[in-house]
Amino acid sequence: MKQKLRLIQRRTVHYLLVVTYWISKFFPVQTKKVVFATYRSDKLVDNFRAVYDELESRELGFQYVFLLKRFPQNLIGQIKYVFHMMRATYELATARYFIIDDYYYPVYVSKLRKGTEVIQLWHACGAFKKFGYSVLDKSYSPDDDYLKMVAIHRNYSKVYVSGEACIGPFAEAFGMDSTRIHPLGVPRTDQLLNRERQVQIEHKLYDRYPEWRSKKLILLAPTFRGNGQTTAHYDQELDFQQFREQLGPDHILLLRMHPFVLNRPVVPAEFSNQIIDMTDYPDINDLMQVADILVTDYSSVIFEFALLKKPIILLVNDLNAYREERDFYFPYESFVPGPIVSSFNDVISWIKAGQFEPEQIEDFAARFFTYQDGLATKRIVNHILTGALPDAPMRPEERKTV
Repeated sequence: MKQKLRLIQRRTVHYLLVVTYWISKFFPVQTKKVVFATYRSDKLVDNFRAVYDELESRELGFQYVFLLKRFPQNLIGQIKYVFHMMRATYELATARYFIIDDYYYPVYVSKLRKGTEVIQLWHACGAFKKFGYSVLDKSYSPDDDYLKMVAIHRNYSKVYVSGEACIGPFAEAFGMDSTRIHPLGVPRTDQLLNRERQVQIEHKLYDRYPEWRSKKLILLAPTFRGNGQTTAHYDQELDFQQFREQLGPDHILLLRMHPFVLNRPVVPAEFSNQIIDMTDYPDINDLMQVADILVTDYSSVIFEFALLKKPIILLVNDLNAYREERDFYFPYESFVPGPIVSSFNDVISWIKAGQFEPEQIEDFAARFFTYQDGLATKRIVNHILTGALPDAPMRPEERKTV
């Protein structure tokens, strides 16, 4: 009965959006309208912020619409969200460019009008965990009734990814032709490669946390477990006492939980000067720039951190279960650019030993970033507006001869 009710709800929302789009087509496409739409954040951040700033700097006379609204957890909020999606459907039907950074349901409901392009600025770098059509045989997959009702991901005009190694996985995940997937970079990574900005961020954070200047900063940034926002959790045991005793006062642990996770680790008051929950800090790029070591698991943050050429430790105690539930585009054990450990105490041991392989990090970054020049935003905006592709980047061996 519950499943039947859920199907009725889905179909009701679906046909509401179909009708909304049909009515909206009586209005003309506004050739100067650019829409940014996401359910991931209530603010203009990351890829959206970078692309918006670049577009504005060119003074092209665009009018912008921002549909920035997190998907709510409560029933009343979800009912209100239906009306938000109806508005998004109207904006989609009348926009020149409709820019998204993740799955976005209104995009998949109706065939796009001539003159409208949907631009997918996927939020994650690289190609790591399987998703979309790549997980049809997994528990993580949408159910059959849902897929019969809507062709997810297949309505994108252009998709931008970090490197050529990502084209095949994204084509599979989106069920689309690889010619529409362009390895021009990820806009928000431009910040990481901007030395001037890095200095500014260091000053900002060190002014706020002056004790960080002389400490070694360990950033723990795992992904969530579960099938999505409503079931997200993180259950790895974190022994804060051992962290303090083994590493001493010169090490600080910055916790950055995935925003979906509701059961954040609780930091006892006696550890608050050494274990700091930075989950609510608005920009993980800032934390990566000051961190000395990243500890993560299956998070795509490994790609961004690899650009900084700093050590990464992979803390996983559920690899087989995760592989069975979700799986990866590449074999995990030979893919990740750092040691794999199963306990937090093992993480501490690796930090104490400090025996990392910088070449492994560099090779990983080169594999998944076609460009490492901090100009991804300019390339992508040029391509959105003109369709022009840049020259291929020089290979490392070619740069040495210039």
